[in-house]
Amino acid sequence: MRFYLTGLARPKKVAQHLCAMFPANKLSTSQELAAKLYGYRDWHEMAEITKNGGNTPSKLDEYLSGEEQAARRIAQEEIICKVLKLSEADAKRIALIRQILTSRVAVKLPDKPKSASSRRK
Repeated sequence: MRFYLTGLARPKKVAQHLCAMFPANKLSTSQELAAKLYGYRDWHEMAEITKNGGNTPSKLDEYLSGEEQAARRIAQEEIICKVLKLSEADAKRIALIRQILTSRVAVKLPDKPKSASSRRK
């Protein structure tokens, strides 16, 4: 299921949020996951297709039917679990990632865990 985008602002924001939620991942890993969630092989393919335009932008979740939303949710959750090797227990994080991907509403992220070095100060 591919999303056609008008620009890369949203995928960049998604990649940044993924880095914040999963600090062990590099930015490049988060960018690749973001591209896969939007239905592309990798970030480069997504950037090229978006830059070249010519496709009608995909609808956000709030403009889809219930069936379409469910199909999109299931497909994206499977990608997230596969790429990040997450379990069902991480469903809350998956839900947050989905909100960032598919909604215009601002999403409040959980606080980043403090590193051991910052706790010693």
